[in-house]
Amino acid sequence: MRIKEALDRVIEEELIHFEMPGHKGRIEEEIYKYDYTEIEGTDNLTSPQGAILETMEAISRAFGSKKSFISINGSTGGLLGAMSAAFKRGDEIIIMRGAHISIYDGIYLLGLRPRYLYNDRDYLAQLKELVNENTRGLVLTSPDYYGAILDEEIFQWIRARDLTLIVDEAHGSHLKLIDESLSSMAYADIVVHSFHKTLPSMTQSAVVHLCSERFSENYLQKHIKLFQSTSPNYLLMRSLDLALEIYESRGKKLMEDLLENCRAFKEELEKTTDFYVDYRGKRQDKTRLFISHKKEIDYGDLDKKLRARALQSEFFNQDGILLMPSIMNIKNDFDKLLEALQGLELIDKKKLGYKDFRPVRALEVGQAFLRQTRLVSFKEAVGRVVTEYAIPYPPGSPVLVPGEIMDKKLAAYLEDFQGEIVGLERPGYIGILED
Repeated sequence: MRIKEALDRVIEEELIHFEMPGHKGRIEEEIYKYDYTEIEGTDNLTSPQGAILETMEAISRAFGSKKSFISINGSTGGLLGAMSAAFKRGDEIIIMRGAHISIYDGIYLLGLRPRYLYNDRDYLAQLKELVNENTRGLVLTSPDYYGAILDEEIFQWIRARDLTLIVDEAHGSHLKLIDESLSSMAYADIVVHSFHKTLPSMTQSAVVHLCSERFSENYLQKHIKLFQSTSPNYLLMRSLDLALEIYESRGKKLMEDLLENCRAFKEELEKTTDFYVDYRGKRQDKTRLFISHKKEIDYGDLDKKLRARALQSEFFNQDGILLMPSIMNIKNDFDKLLEALQGLELIDKKKLGYKDFRPVRALEVGQAFLRQTRLVSFKEAVGRVVTEYAIPYPPGSPVLVPGEIMDKKLAAYLEDFQGEIVGLERPGYIGILED
């Protein structure tokens, strides 16, 4: 009996609640009736022996892992637990410069020393330069926000050197429905999936897959627990079980439909407009649609006009608009999107001239973050060591990390950026070291 069925059975008992939570199931909203705590019949996430264990085992069978763990703190909690299990304070690890902020938070919390892979050079060539006797392991992201998937050659090279490998595959929980080889699970020690990003579960539901013999199941579970609430949300876990049911029963067929809808949409869009779908990787998730225009246009204005037609994108930047369809999108969704893009009036706008940055690192993250600081404008910070992250969002990847030195190009970029910059105590200003 899995989580969904177990909760349904407990609900049928029509209990009078003298336990948590405080709403006692008497809020009129239907969703509240599924919100339970750990009582007989609902199992316990921190020590699963019943329904939660059965759901975890079903996930493991479906994805081919050695063991799969549920994270109700999203991929963030899963990645922090994985990094805690894999590395010790002072370890040197390799990450992508465009890694999600949760990986940087792990570096700070665990006292790790990062070295960076940049996306404007061949990753394998960089790895061959960076890996040395001090390298403890890697935390890589595949696919990235744009659907680009790392080449198998990279994973093979890492495995041949017996380096610990964690893969942030948050945007790839659906990949095995397309092609088994697109997932990194055959090569990594630990893979983290955000079910809620590309499969039909609720926001914040995720899974951590143990894929090798490098760590024991109990050892990894202990570290995952460190970054989870002791009051796990049963709504999230039930939604994850529901998503798994759909994945198992009709996921393949739904994925075939989605891929056909994406293919037909791309073909018609490029035939009838000056828009095109920009696939950025040699290996590419074809369900991830980054839409650009042959001319330089104002994508912020385009995004607002799409929203006015009830079409919501994932995000936009100066290069295009990102769409994240899933197996729950239907053909009519794509028809409405195509019709809108064919008919909207566009506004010209020049692009910013720079995107890739390599700030000089003066201190490790842990030596600068949360230090006593002074807030100054981006221009005033030029030449100074910063103590905050500057994270244009989305996609949530830092362009500046605590301990690095602000330069003129970065300051100009941050001043001109149109959107939210996360990580700053005060918009338009950044913390610098007093000394």
